Amino acid sequence: MQPASAPQLVEYLRRRVGDDLRRVVCYGEDETDVLFARGDRSDVESDAERAVQYLRHESRSRERRTFPFGELNGTVRSFEDAVVMHFPLAQSRGIVVTLDPNAARQLNAFMDECIDQL
Repeated sequence: MQPASAPQLVEYLRRRVGDDLRRVVCYGEDETDVLFARGDRSDVESDAERAVQYLRHESRSRERRTFPFGELNGTVRSFEDAVVMHFPLAQSRGIVVTLDPNAARQLNAFMDECIDQL
């Protein structure tokens, strides 16, 4: 189910963001495979599964054609307590990465400045 390069992504994320990496999940049409889970985050497993269920629709071809900007590379969702990156792959598969907010502090700071303008 998971792409051959998935372990390479996990190792890259561990080197790049260190302890800010929470979870890496690969999913297919009906299955989910946790590739990495930080030990102190086991309490959010059901939350991660709900997020995957929600994000799964972005991997379907109809959803990927919604915006006229070319192929969808991925999405980033910034929350108060986490950052969620979703990389949709072919055939209703994808990878979801959750991070502590510190891992995306420049993005979060920029978004906070935009929100302040509102």
